[in-house]
Amino acid sequence: MKLVVGIDDGGFIPLLKFSKHKPRIPLVAVYYKNYRIIDVIFRSIKIDGLDGTNKLLSIINRKRPDLILSQGVTFGGFNIIDFVEVNKLTGIPVIVILDRLPNFERIFSAINKHFKDANKRITIIKKLPKIIKFKDIYYENIGIEPLKAEKIIGNLTIFGKIPEPIRLAHLICRSIFNLNKILELEYQSFKIKI
Repeated sequence: MKLVVGIDDGGFIPLLKFSKHKPRIPLVAVYYKNYRIIDVIFRSIKIDGLDGTNKLLSIINRKRPDLILSQGVTFGGFNIIDFVEVNKLTGIPVIVILDRLPNFERIFSAINKHFKDANKRITIIKKLPKIIKFKDIYYENIGIEPLKAEKIIGNLTIFGKIPEPIRLAHLICRSIFNLNKILELEYQSFKIKI
């Protein structure tokens, strides 16, 4: 099996989306080969920023995988990674996994409502290839043939319906998010005691 990287973000408390100075959250890359984790690399991305593409490029320039797997293209709210550009610049194939069909009308409406650079964000999404249904999921294939993509998805899906590199990245991200919530509560509790 080749070296695969699964990408996910660390999540955030929804109210942070509306703060004036939006915080950064982790973008996590889990490197996976022969059914085990080889490495985990972190970068921080801005909530609703547009730095996700460059951060992903910095990760894969440090350690080049043979394939990128991602659950969706938006991270940290609407920080959209341009996987078509990533594939064009690196030649690394990308499979974007979706657990349901996106409602593009709602997505584009939200982007138009909240972002001055809405056209740029919508253009990134519209560059993506046609969504394909496979078993219980959907996917978009960039730089890889559908039959090969489906074989890889099937081989890497062990628990549930999401390929392991993404599932593991999600578990790590969820742990970071939960730890941050605990630390924030502890900090608030400490502040109250003083």
